[in-house]
Formats: sequence, structure tokens, C-alpha cells
Amino acid sequence: RVCIHICSTPLVNKNRNGDGSSISSHVYQLSRLTILAMKNFHTNKSILNRGCLVLRNLSLNPAFVSILAKTPGCIDMLLHCRSVCPRDALVQRSAKTIMILIQRVTDNDAIKISNLAGSIGYVGRANLNRPGPK
Repeated sequence: RVCIHICSTPLVNKNRNGDGSSISSHVYQLSRLTILAMKNFHTNKSILNRGCLVLRNLSLNPAFVSILAKTPGCIDMLLHCRSVCPRDALVQRSAKTIMILIQRVTDNDAIKISNLAGSIGYVGRANLNRPGPK
């Protein structure tokens, strides 16, 4: 409970330079441990509420959303929270927002992969028209 409470405070961790970048190297571990706590206490609505808050705070940084998308069990846990806490406005809003942000990131990644595959395919077709060695 202490970890969830501490982690649910705003995630602006100023380093010596004052730019808040010191948290960046720990985002995956924070999200993984938060989801693990939520799984272990999956019936405790208070833990689920605070866990959603932690994940929502992480998602405020666009660079961290892609990390959340790669964190195992994140979407499943957000869906679980929405079903277990239907009257908790914070859980509903946080979980929905995080899932929308993750969807945008994964859609953008899929478009980039599709464009890359298309350009590789195009290069491959262009090479078919080139005469080979004799």
C-alpha cells in the first residue's frame, strides 16, 4: 500500500539538471510493478484505483505511453479495473484515457511498419527489373 501511495504522487522527479529525466530509466519497472501489485490485489478497489492513477501519471509523458504499451498485462489490467470499479470515475477515466493513448501509439507504429514494408517491397520490385550478373 505504501508503494502505491508513493507512486501515485505526481511523477516529476527533478534530477540535478532539473529536467525530470531521471525517472525515464525506471518507467518500465514502475509500470510492471504497479501492474503486478494490481494483479496480486485484484479485488481491492483502493489498490486498483491507485494503480490506475500511477499508470495515468506515467501516460502524461508521450514517451512513456509506448513503454506502457509494451508492458505485459497493462491492457488486461485496465480492462479488469473498468469492470471491477464501474462507479469509480477516476478508474474509468484513467483506464479509458490510457487505452486510447496506447491505441494511438500502436496504430502509429503499425503505420510506420506498413510504410517500411511498402518501401522495402518497392525496392524489391525495383531490383527485379534490374539485370543480374551474367
